[in-house]
Amino acid sequence: MPSPLAVLTSPIGSVLDRVRDAVDSPRAGTVAVAMLVVVTIGTSVGIIALGAVFDATVDQQITVDNPDRPSESTCETFGDDPDSAFAEECDEPKQIEVDAGEELSDAANGYIHYGLLGVPIWWVAFALALHVGALVAGGSGSVGDSFVIAGWAIGAELLRLGAGIVAIWYTLSNAAPAGSSFEALTTDLVAAITSATGPLLVASAVAIAIQWVVVVGGLEAVHDLDRGPAAGVATFFAAIALLIAAV
Repeated sequence: MPSPLAVLTSPIGSVLDRVRDAVDSPRAGTVAVAMLVVVTIGTSVGIIALGAVFDATVDQQITVDNPDRPSESTCETFGDDPDSAFAEECDEPKQIEVDAGEELSDAANGYIHYGLLGVPIWWVAFALALHVGALVAGGSGSVGDSFVIAGWAIGAELLRLGAGIVAIWYTLSNAAPAGSSFEALTTDLVAAITSATGPLLVASAVAIAIQWVVVVGGLEAVHDLDRGPAAGVATFFAAIALLIAAV
């Protein structure tokens, strides 16, 4: 009769075997590149979706400096001169009220390039770090093999991104920020989003667990590591990822 531990670990071992065989297939490199492209585009779309969440959930007017009005020093110098090009602009009010949701949406959309550039940078950094870890553990694969593993593992980030957007939407839909300035409103929103730390951490843990499985199976497949050393390398990186997620 199998031991309780064997019963618990058997499904995990079966999944690891499937992942190992998949990463060892001729199409593994193509899948890794495709996953990188999908996650890069998905992250950029996620940033746009986050902006839409802000626009839909934050129904607040805030007071900001009027961007169409020159600086105070400029208006003091040229504002009373009827021939000055600044005279009419200095008649504009110093501050205006704007829709906070739209402002936050525009601010979020300004970070789209982080999705387009950040995901490939993360892929490269993780692949190189993973390769070093594999070599330390006695692996024999190439750098390219490590990039394949990292490409497969990065797919789980879409789960974390989707869960984060849903959690932020739910939290802000039930929040009542009262700040009348951008700084005060930001403080209220950060406090509200912080209350969703628990669900976000759970989503991160699930994504990291999936990545752990991919890394273990991948290291077995292309670096010829036994399951124990492969699990050790994967656990090291998973622990770091969990610490970062918990901060």
